[in-house]
Order: sequence, then C-alpha cells, then structure tokens
Amino acid sequence: MARLNLHEYQQDILARLQEVTANAGSTSSSRLGVEVGGQHWLINLRDISEVLPVPDISPVPLTRSWFLGMANVRGNLYGITDLAAFMGGPFTSMTAQSRILLVHERYQVNAALLIDRLVGLRTLESMTVQTPEPGEPDTHGEHYKDEHGQVWQVLALEGLLTGSEFMQVAA
Repeated sequence: MARLNLHEYQQDILARLQEVTANAGSTSSSRLGVEVGGQHWLINLRDISEVLPVPDISPVPLTRSWFLGMANVRGNLYGITDLAAFMGGPFTSMTAQSRILLVHERYQVNAALLIDRLVGLRTLESMTVQTPEPGEPDTHGEHYKDEHGQVWQVLALEGLLTGSEFMQVAA
C-alpha cells in the first residue's frame, strides 16, 4: 500500500483549485468533495479561492452560535461560519483535518466556511444524478451518487450567500 503524503495531496488540490480559478471561463465537472456534519458535499471549484487549515479565530460577542468569529488570513479579515451548525446540524469538532474554505472574491464577501474534512476532487461524469427530497433549501443543489454508492449533495454557494440568514450574524 502506497503511503499518502497529506501535505502533497493538499498541495495538489490547491494547485488544481488555482488552475480552475485562473480558467474561470471554462466549464469543469470537477468539484471539491468535503465532509460537513457527517454528510458529503460537492462544491464548485470556482466558488472558493483557497482551502486552509483552521487559523486562530477571534470570537465576536452577541453573534449567532454558528458564527465562530473573525480570522486574519494574510492581512484580510474573514468571518468564519461553522457550516454544519449553520445548516442545523451539530457543531464541528475542530480536528487536524478541519479546514476553512475561503469564498471566492467575486461574491464580494470576506467569508470562510468551516468544514470537518477535505475529501478530495470528484468528477460529476463518474456519478449518477439522484432526485432531491422535496422542499430542500436553496443551498442544496443536485444530488449525485458515486460508484461506491455514496450520496453527495451539491452546495449551491450563491444561494447560501444570498440567503437572508447567512449575512445576519447578530444574535
């Protein structure tokens, strides 16, 4: 069994993410697979600018419980949201595998999403489309099933960011 160098793996994903961001005009079926609250999600690579280890987070008083606070990333402040808690699930336990996803600049919001762990790149062509449950929120896009039977949900990041609750962090 080959040893997997986690640092090299993450660097490869970051390089792919930068490549997709640079080629934003082209269409790609690659999605970033992440685990959030025990569920598997697919995120369009063009919706995020970076995947980073969890930085120091400064809590902000009188905010909702899912808003963890602010973090300084290379001189820029980002509001950190616990994605699992925001979606009504349990709070994310911070582990060595936890990551933040920086929302792409084109959305004009300095937001970052806390996830349980990075799963890796997934290609939609290798999956089959599933019928979503009626009444799912706008943040839940299409559902796919991979070759191993794992169900993945597409995170419609634009729907999340433009939803009335996401930007209302005051308690």
